[in-house]
Amino acid sequence: MLMKNKSIPLAQIVKGRPIFRRHLYISSALFVAIILVTTLILIQLALDAIKDRVNSEMSRIAELNAQKISERIQSTKHRTSAIDGTAELQDDYEVKAYVDGLIADQEEILYIFVQNLRGDILLTSMRRGVELEQNNFSKILLSPANPRPQKIRMVSLVNPKNEYFDLIEQRLLNEQTQLIFHFGIDNSVMEKRYVEYRSVILKRIVLAASAVVAILSLALLYILWLLRRAQVIEAEAHMADRLAYLGTLASGLAHEIRNPLSAINLNLQMLEEDLDPNDGKTSELADLLKGTKQEIKRLERLASNFLFYAKPVGMERQETTIAELLDDVVRLVSKECERLGIRLSLEKGPEFTVVKVDRDLMKQAILNLIVNAQEAVASKAEGDRHICVQASVDNHEVVIQVRDNGPGIRLEDSKSLFKLFHSSKRGGTGLGLPISQRIVEAHGGKIEWKNLEQGGAEFTIRIQQ
Repeated sequence: MLMKNKSIPLAQIVKGRPIFRRHLYISSALFVAIILVTTLILIQLALDAIKDRVNSEMSRIAELNAQKISERIQSTKHRTSAIDGTAELQDDYEVKAYVDGLIADQEEILYIFVQNLRGDILLTSMRRGVELEQNNFSKILLSPANPRPQKIRMVSLVNPKNEYFDLIEQRLLNEQTQLIFHFGIDNSVMEKRYVEYRSVILKRIVLAASAVVAILSLALLYILWLLRRAQVIEAEAHMADRLAYLGTLASGLAHEIRNPLSAINLNLQMLEEDLDPNDGKTSELADLLKGTKQEIKRLERLASNFLFYAKPVGMERQETTIAELLDDVVRLVSKECERLGIRLSLEKGPEFTVVKVDRDLMKQAILNLIVNAQEAVASKAEGDRHICVQASVDNHEVVIQVRDNGPGIRLEDSKSLFKLFHSSKRGGTGLGLPISQRIVEAHGGKIEWKNLEQGGAEFTIRIQQ
C-alpha cells in the first residue's frame, strides 16, 4: 500500500513550508503570553492578599493586647470609678509590669500608652531605646479636638529612616469609664514578616505555576503531534491523489508510446538486416540506424521509469544475503562498465549478512545509483574511471555505498537532487534518484549522499536488518 511506512520523515513527505506553521507560531506565542499574564496576576493578587494579612495582623495585635490590658486593669484593685484618676492608674505597678511584659514578649510593639477621653495619659510603657517616641504623643493623642483615624503612619524619632504605625483601640470599663489604648507597631518588623509571607507564597505560586505549565506544555506537545500527524495524513492523501493521476496518465502514455516504438524498433532491425556490411556507402546509414535505436531505447526506459514511479510500491520481502544481492547487480552492469572503460570494484563486506527486502526493487535502487555513477565518470579519461560498490554493517544497519571518482555534486544541484524530473545531465530523465529514494524509504530505510574530499560523490543506502 502506498506510503504506509510510518518511519518516513515528515520533511521527505511534505515539501515546502507547512501551511499551518504561521498559525502554530502565533498560537505558541499566545500560549506563552497567557501563562505569563496569568502568573503575574496571581503574584499580584498574592501580594495584595499578603498586605491585607499584615494589616489585619496589626489590627489583631492592637485589639488582642487592648483586651488583655483591659482585663488586667479590671482584675486589679482599681475597678471602681477612681480608675478615671490619673494618679491611681500610674501608681498601679501590677498593671505597669504586665504591660512591660507584653512589650518584651512581642517584638513588633514599640510602645503602649493609655489615655482617657480628656487626653490625659494614664499609663506609658515603651521598649528601651525608643524613649524619644513619646515626643510624638502630642501628635497622636485622640480627643474631641483632635479626631484621627484608627491607624496613622509616623516617622520614627529614634531612626528617621524607619516608620511605625500608631493604632488605637477604645475599651469601656465598668460600663462607664472609657480608655483609649495606643500601640506603636514597628513597621520594619511587619515588613520582615511581609517578606517572609511573600517568599512562602511565591514559592507555592511558582510550584503551582510550574505544574500548570508542565501540564499545558504536555497538552501543547500533544496538539503539535496531532497537527504533524494531520499534516502527514494530508500529505499522504495529496501524494496518493497525485500518484493516482500520474499512474493513470503514465499507463496510457506508456501504452501509446511503447506500441509505436516496438514497431519502429522492429522495422529498424529489418533495415539493418538488409544492409550490406561490406558496402562502404551504407556505413553512414548504419550509424544513423544505431543512433535512432539508442533514442528508442531511451524513450522506452523513460516510459518504464515513469510508469514505475507512478504506480504504488508493492513489495514482496524475502530474506537474502547482501553478497548475493550485490553480485546480481554487478553482473547486470559489468559488461556495460567494461564497454565504457569503467573499473568496477565490489566489496561485499560480511559474507553472510542477511536482510529482508524485496530483491528486485532493491536491485533496481542500487542499479539506478550505479547508472548515475557511470554518467558521472564519463567526463574522466578511459582507464581513470572508477566505481566502487561496498557493503557493511553498522549498528544493526546494512549499509550499501556507491562511490565514483567523477566531478561530484554541484551545490546548485544538491537541493534538487531527489526532485522528480530534475536532472543535470543532458538527456537525463530525472527519475533514477527519486525511484531509488522511494524504494529505500518503502523498506523503512534512508538514502544519503556526500561529496568526497578526493573528488567524486558517494551515495549511501541504510536499511535496518
